[in-house]
Amino acid sequence: MPVTVWFGARVSLTWRTGAPGSGALFTANWASPVFDLHPQLRGMSEDSANQLAAGATPIWAGPAALLRFQVTSPVANGLGGVDLTGFRVRYREFGHISQVTQVESIDAEQDITAQFTSAQDSSIVLLEPKNIRYYRIRVRFDVMDGFGYPDPTGPSLAIQGAMY
Repeated sequence: MPVTVWFGARVSLTWRTGAPGSGALFTANWASPVFDLHPQLRGMSEDSANQLAAGATPIWAGPAALLRFQVTSPVANGLGGVDLTGFRVRYREFGHISQVTQVESIDAEQDITAQFTSAQDSSIVLLEPKNIRYYRIRVRFDVMDGFGYPDPTGPSLAIQGAMY
């Protein structure tokens, strides 16, 4: 059986003005691609005959694989050089049991802010995907009122994901 992994490009977060009523001054989002955690089921449902054409990345290790993402900062000492007061990080899972075209949210947002501290150079988050056919995540970074970073438009951060 082929061994498939996905390594995403390292990208800088792009900050946008927070949505009214959200409490966030600025927001940045990152999303993984849609993963096919059971590529051995190709052709078993209407829209799965060619999941590569549909945009799903096959992961032959299936739900045993872990989705990882690492957040870093180019400033001296990485995240250790960033005041993270007023910083919030949440993620949400999306998926579907059989249809790549029907991937939708499958749980509430989870707060993972505690995994980001100025006591470390970077933060690595590991997520265990649900045992479903198609799976992806979206991570939302919020700069809240009282943010301690000197740049009023948000910290200079980059994110990179991997699934293996």
